[in-house]
Amino acid sequence: MAGNVSKNAHREGAKVLLSRWGGAIKMKSVFENGKLRHYAVCEKTGNTARKAKDLM
Repeated sequence: MAGNVSKNAHREGAKVLLSRWGGAIKMKSVFENGKLRHYAVCEKTGNTARKAKDLM
């Protein structure tokens, strides 16, 4: 354990999601039509989807 760090702050073991094209999947947010929308983007190909599972 790294001193007095909360259990939610341990980020070194964070999973990197990989798309079917081999790129990392990042979640992005966009504010449109008065709503905040989240979507997944493949870093390698630039493909987007509503959720990360759709790119896997």
